Amino acid sequence: MRIARAIWPVVGLWVVLAAIQIFASTQSLVFQRDVVDMLINVVLVVGLYTFAGNSGVLSFGQMSFMAVGAYATAILTIPQIQKGFLLPDLPGFLADAHLATFPAAIVVGLFTAAVAAVIALPIVRLAGLAASLAMFAVLVIVHEVARNWDAVTRGSRTMIGVPTNTTGTVALLWAMAMIAVAFAYQRSNSGLRLRSAREDEFAARAVGVDVTRERAIAFVLSGFIIGIGGFLYAQFQGAFDPNAFFTEITFLTIAMLVIGGMKSLAGAVIGAASVSLLTNLFDSIENGLDLGPVHFGGRPGLSALLLASFFLAVLVWRRQGLTGGRELQLRIPRRPAA
Repeated sequence: MRIARAIWPVVGLWVVLAAIQIFASTQSLVFQRDVVDMLINVVLVVGLYTFAGNSGVLSFGQMSFMAVGAYATAILTIPQIQKGFLLPDLPGFLADAHLATFPAAIVVGLFTAAVAAVIALPIVRLAGLAASLAMFAVLVIVHEVARNWDAVTRGSRTMIGVPTNTTGTVALLWAMAMIAVAFAYQRSNSGLRLRSAREDEFAARAVGVDVTRERAIAFVLSGFIIGIGGFLYAQFQGAFDPNAFFTEITFLTIAMLVIGGMKSLAGAVIGAASVSLLTNLFDSIENGLDLGPVHFGGRPGLSALLLASFFLAVLVWRRQGLTGGRELQLRIPRRPAA
């Protein structure tokens, strides 16, 4: 019973996502693609939570690791002949590089984590608004590099030809794996030390917590998870450009985390799932919807209006997010005493 309670926060989230995926497999191809997109968002928001949720430092630049992961995926998985046409000026060792899907995902995640480790050196020494603005500067830098590095990223042109191997099952398995990684981290000694600093940084430092070191560990792990999210996105869309990883996805993933509950892993998952599914529902309403004999005519901008109204409602009546900042709990009724 004690073990069941300990692992339920992860298992419960797995069950929710698996149920959504199983239901989607019986629906239209459009809805199946919407659910794959939702699962990718879950990975991205879990990666954002790993740093921002555990440290309390809201980062506006974590999606720069999504860009790094997506472009690394393209370089490692596009067939060599096709890569020669798309990126004729690519350095030789990259032009010859080619990996199968799973090894490529691991390499992409590790490479993105290495990039995060370099960026962490100055960033984690900052706190509060300074850290948030510094990470936004990183986002702008990565976006401009991607937009102008023609030899490696095709510049502002669309990167095409990425194999599309991200199915619903693949996205579900990766989402489950990243949820488990994030949960294991937050329950680890390092995660607990960082969460103590989130609640009271001065008290944590007073008892010997190296806040800078703990933030760096979370930052690197966040980079790894978001890099996997970039890998899944690249192999789901098959084509993308630098604008896919800029302000829109940044503020959307932050909104998902805040709406779900910034202080819990359940909040990250439920926020990503609910906002993703509602966005697709609102888009359908905006384009016109038939419910039996009743027809709702589409109205331009209705989707954004409904989504913004949902955000406001949650922030007004559930200030700690949909989960209240708590993990899923398993309630097992006690047997009455004999």
